[in-house]
Amino acid sequence: METREELKQLVKTSFSGGLVAFRPCAFFDERLDCIRVIARDCSVLEERINDRVTVLIDNYYPQDGRKKYVGFTIKGAKHFCREHGWNTSRSVKMTAFLDALLASFPELVVEWFIEKVAKPLTQEENIEQVEIPEGALLTA
Repeated sequence: METREELKQLVKTSFSGGLVAFRPCAFFDERLDCIRVIARDCSVLEERINDRVTVLIDNYYPQDGRKKYVGFTIKGAKHFCREHGWNTSRSVKMTAFLDALLASFPELVVEWFIEKVAKPLTQEENIEQVEIPEGALLTA
């Protein structure tokens, strides 16, 4: 049986490894077949805009002047990328991605979302592309 100090040291050692600070990002989540754009690491409420688009809302908005919308998710990423002829072995530019999203869903609510939420969010947070992880099987 280990002593209290030994356990304390084990916990410290386990959690002392290189923690990396959060940075805004956009990436393909292969397991859930979606593209996620996340500008802030916080507790969120997911609100559906349509059958493919979900917006992420800060649960504690407004606080300290922070923005209400902190990201979004696009379902059906494999089909979406194939539909637009994107080479899925490379990252996709965010501007091309948002333009294609609007072209695919020419609904008023999607247009509002792109112009008032997605574009400002990605520009302010300097999210320039959707990262496609090495080995992602987008061709399936």
